Parts: sequence; C-alpha cells; structure tokens
Amino acid sequence: RGINSTDLYNYHQKNMRCRRFSTSNVSHDPPSSTTDERSHHGRLPKDFLSTLRSLHPDLKISTNHYDLESHGHGESYHPSAPPDAVIYPKNENEIVDILRLCCRQVVDDITTITNKNIEAGDGITTVEVVSVIPYGAGTSLEGHLCFLHSGNGSDIDEIVDIPTSLFNNPGNDISDKFQKVRVKRKGGISIDMSFFQSIGEVASGDLFVKVGAGVTRNSLNAALRHTGMQFMVDPGADCTIGGMVACGASGTAAVKYGTMRENVLALRAVIPPTIVSSDIEISERNRPLVVQFGTNALKSSAGYDLPALLTGSEGTLGIITEVTLRLHPIPSNVVAASCAFDDLHSAAEAVAMIRMMGVPVSRCELLDEASVRAFNHSLYLGHGDSNKATGNQQQSLQLQPMEVKPMLFLEFAGHSETSVMEDLAAAQSICMDYDGRNFAFASDEETRQALWAARHRLYYSAIALRSQDGDDGGATSRSTLVTDACVPLSCFADVVTATANDVKEFGVIGPCFGHAGDGNFHCILPMLENDSVEYKEKVSQVNANLIERAMSVGGTCTGEHGVGYGKKKYLECMYGTGGIAIMGAIKKALDPWNMMNPGKILDLKAISNLPL
Repeated sequence: RGINSTDLYNYHQKNMRCRRFSTSNVSHDPPSSTTDERSHHGRLPKDFLSTLRSLHPDLKISTNHYDLESHGHGESYHPSAPPDAVIYPKNENEIVDILRLCCRQVVDDITTITNKNIEAGDGITTVEVVSVIPYGAGTSLEGHLCFLHSGNGSDIDEIVDIPTSLFNNPGNDISDKFQKVRVKRKGGISIDMSFFQSIGEVASGDLFVKVGAGVTRNSLNAALRHTGMQFMVDPGADCTIGGMVACGASGTAAVKYGTMRENVLALRAVIPPTIVSSDIEISERNRPLVVQFGTNALKSSAGYDLPALLTGSEGTLGIITEVTLRLHPIPSNVVAASCAFDDLHSAAEAVAMIRMMGVPVSRCELLDEASVRAFNHSLYLGHGDSNKATGNQQQSLQLQPMEVKPMLFLEFAGHSETSVMEDLAAAQSICMDYDGRNFAFASDEETRQALWAARHRLYYSAIALRSQDGDDGGATSRSTLVTDACVPLSCFADVVTATANDVKEFGVIGPCFGHAGDGNFHCILPMLENDSVEYKEKVSQVNANLIERAMSVGGTCTGEHGVGYGKKKYLECMYGTGGIAIMGAIKKALDPWNMMNPGKILDLKAISNLPL
C-alpha cells in the first residue's frame, strides 16, 4: 500500500499534539471567516456549514487540517481518508438537525419529473447526500473511520430508482411507485461524540448504569469505583462506550463476563431521515428519529432485540448517544497465574480442557513464542511506549526476560479466597496434564501485574519488533496490520498453531496470540517503509489464510475488531447471499439514502439485485 512509516510516525505525533490542542484550547466560537472552508472543503453543499451555524450558533465545528486527518483513520494500516468537517454536538437535538441537513433535495431540480432524456439524467430530481461517520476515540482497526464515498461534488453521480414515498413533497403529477433520482455525494462529516459525557447514578441494588456515548471505559470505571461495581468489558484500549457498542467490542474478560452484545441492556440513538425535502425547516415527515431501544431490566422477551441491532452496526444505521450497561461487582479475591509449554498446540489444548471441565476462569490468554520474544525485545530496547498498554503503574515494576516458550496466562476471581484457590488448583492440574511447567501465581496486585506484563504490553512490544535504531523509521500503529478471528474451541489449537506456522514459513515478523478462553485470536504484523512489495504481499497472505482457515471450521472473520471495509469481502462466504440480503434490507429500511458510514460492512450496490 506504499506505506511510508517515517511520515506516518511524524504524522501520528502531530495528530496527537493537535488532538490535545483541539479538545482543550480551541474556542467554541464559530470562525469569523469561511474563506478557508470554501477553499479546502468545497465538497460539502455550499450552504451546509452556514445553515448549521444559523440553527445552532454555539455548535463546535472544526475544519482544521489536523482535526480532519485525525478523524479519517483509526489505529491501523488502512490509509487515511478524512472528512470535510468535524462536528462536536452536545445533545440529540443538534444531531437531529445535522443529519437532516445531510440529505436534501436540490431546490433548482424540484421541477416536473418527466421521462425526457432519463438516461442522460435530464429532468431528474437531485438529492445531495453528505456522508456521516460517528467518531469515538479513533481506536478502530478495520478502516471504520475512512470516508470512502464522499465524492468531490460531481464525480459520484448515481441515477437510482427511489420510492416516491421518500419525498416530503413529491408533487401531484407523480403517479408511479418509483421515480428516477440523481444522488450526488457531497463530501463527508465526522460526528465527534466527545461531549456526551454523562454518567448516571447507580441505585442501591441495581446492576446497570446509563452513560453517554463519549464516556471512555477507564473514566467510567473510575467513576464507579465507590459503588463497588465495575463495567467488565476490557478491549485493552481506552475506547469510548459508544464506539465499543458500534464495533461489538470484547477483550480479555469476555470469557467470563461476555462481549458488548451481552452487556448492553438498552441504548438511545438518532436514526437518519428516510424522507427528504428541500425545506430547511424541520417537519414531522423529514425529522430523524430519536429512538430508545431496550429497558433497564436484566432480561426481556418483548419483541425484536433492537439493542442488538445497533450493537456491531459500526455507525451504518445511526448515531448512538446513550447506553445502559450491565455492571458486575468488583471481585474481592483475584489470583493471576502463568504457565509455560513446550509447544503452542499443547497450550491451546490445555485451554480447551480447562473450559470443558468448567473451571471458571476470568481471563485466559495464550501467547506464542514470537509474543514472548517481542516482550523480551521491548525490555532490551527499554521502550517507554510499551507502558501505554496499561498505564504508568507498570513503569516501576521490576520485569525480567522470560523463557521463549508458548505461555498461558490465567486469572481467577471470586467472593472467597478458598473458592479462587480451588479453581487455580484445578487449572494447574490440567496444565500439568499437557506438559505445562513453571506454573506461577500471585494474588497481590504488583506481582500480578509483573506476572502478566508480557500480555499487557504485547501490542506495543509487537510493533517494536520492527524498530530501527537511530531514527524514527520503525513501524508504528499506522503501518501495522492487526487482525483477529474466532473459532470453536475444539478447533482452536489447530487453527492458532497453523497461523503461527504461517508466520514462520512466510518469513514475516509478528506475534500470534489470543483470548484463548473463547477461541478468539490475533496476529500483529508490523511493516516498514522500505519493506518490499513481496514482503507486504506475504503479510496480506498470512491475514487471508488466517481468516479463511477460521471460516473453514465454522468460525468468524472477526471476533471483536469488526468488519469496516477491511473484512467485508468475507461476509458473503460466512452468511451466504440470503444473509447479506437481509442485512441489506435492514440498511435500506433505516438508511435508504446510504448516508451513514457508506461502504462499511456491505456495499448497497453489490446487493441491489439480491432478494428483498
């Protein structure tokens, strides 16, 4: 993909400085001149930002170059494709007006619709569509934040058949059920949800909390600490709650507490308008819907599971504004353990047996030899970046290199020390049956952190494997392919071993590791600027083999990273044309103008001829 790692590194550093500047020091007052906006962001309708400011004078809008760039990519190798403006709404009413203005009938074209020169596009109503992508913390990995279909004002010009019912004022002369419409893509906007910071009170005896979509996982748990409750989904990065819902996130604790799909009780969202109009004034027909899905109850059998519909939707169906989350008591007793194995297959088999025997592990992580080698290498380099994975608490730990063997990391938690130690003993016995050795455990927090350091620091340690001494030319998160898949536990040992062997046989560098307790595993494959085309093709082949191997045993192309546009080509293989058609029908019903994050999960053009 022509990755220039040096430029990416420098660009990433500038983005971080800019992001700090833009969130704390930029005035919320609108700029005094729009000259710069017109010259740099002419893809948007010419009156779009001015109309929005007239409706909401205090609305924060940024067209700063670095803000645009930082909102056009996640933490992955996918090239940046920035928006034309970043908008920071503070409430649902502002989002309603933003979405309404993103899909409008062009006033000059509201003339009599005839069949004259239909093929040439003459006499056809034009609808201008601005692409919209919600933004949380920017930690996604499959190109979720890239603006793929924003156009330049003229080059994306599509003639489609649209039901007349989708127009607010279709006119008396239209008798057909469908009419020809020219759809013009007019740029894109990023909806930054950072102002949605509400955290509700946790009533005594309740096991839920309502939070704004912009609240991050760490800030939520810090606010909950005094209640004795905690939100347990832990993807590693400090993601926003809205982003975690949108991507169906999970992480190391999913083996016990489940993924976001099991931990979302209810949510509020703004669904894009289905009816378009030329009117600036809002009406009941063209008003985007503000919907409440789910309840505060811990279970419900009433109707369709609508919270699940938006969980994992990746911003393609609407903008999540508030989430009701399931909480769990903070365990009073926690023990961490580690165990080395002579080969990866044996370690994976031990995991499957631990699960089969019903041993209640809280976390269960498997690292291959390359992962351990990456950890040892990071200690040699002394890279401070590796501490970003878990925060400053590890900087004072006395860490030592580990024996380069496949490692299993376990955690047990419960209400009593006796029950936790019994679970630990059962897992240790199983590990010994599969030739595990050097089984170690600890209950105090500092020793537990040291014991698990190789796993906690793995992301940055893996990228540091492709560091270059003396300059900034090493790999970065923006030049690294991070992929995942999930398989049935009975197949986990074979699939993860085959993937690790692929990495060795193709001669690429990258650890293979996973949330072994639920069959989810990852591969981190950093790349450099001067890597050959052949090397990059090998990296892509390792990724393709991993996914195809997972699907061949009934697994999924992604367990927790989501689809984005990086993995959408695999969905038809997983679900068939019928499944893709159903997803397309849902997308068309909720977002018929394909305004919300177009080109992610599925392509509407590709499914237009399928059933439904």
